Amino acid sequence: MYDFIRFIPDKKVDFGFKKYIVFLETTKIERNEFFVAHLINAEDTKELVSKLKKVKKTEIVGVFSSNVKVNREATMRRKVDVLLDGIERRLDYTTVRLAAEKDVLIEISLSKYLNVSGLKRSKLFENDLELIRIINKFNTPFAITSAASDFYEMRSKRQIQDFFSFLGVDVKKSEKHIDKLIRKYYDPNFIIDGLEIVEPLRKNNCRG
Repeated sequence: MYDFIRFIPDKKVDFGFKKYIVFLETTKIERNEFFVAHLINAEDTKELVSKLKKVKKTEIVGVFSSNVKVNREATMRRKVDVLLDGIERRLDYTTVRLAAEKDVLIEISLSKYLNVSGLKRSKLFENDLELIRIINKFNTPFAITSAASDFYEMRSKRQIQDFFSFLGVDVKKSEKHIDKLIRKYYDPNFIIDGLEIVEPLRKNNCRG
């Protein structure tokens, strides 16, 4: 299992993940201990389109917005891989359905619960339960993550899985969707889900 975070972690940190996918607004960082992905913050569609023009085809791209229209537009853009989560993120029914059609992951994160309490936290639970219901209806790809912005928001793989299992999430599906995303960009033999290049047998290895 991989985790999505928003800062560069200490390489000594071990919370049980294979590797971290670090979403940053700059990807001019080369580190072998984690994957660097492109984070786009956009509050209108014009800003989204402008920032997407600067993205490389070889980069994983995540979009965060509090604007429903921006997130809906992002699902229809070929360069976008993930709709990132946060307290202010806004999605609607249509966007979740489009994400299923366009194979865009929807992140569901734990860290947003750490920064609110009372009625605000109850509202987040309510929103996520409805989101999970719609995701299950359309079989939309999704990723459960910490979405940590610093060390103190990081949680272990087991804690994240237990938390979302309690909400009725199929954690194995989340792992499958994230693995597919990683393979898409970092596995040279990957073509599409369920199809990959297989090296032909050499003649001297054949029998008969």
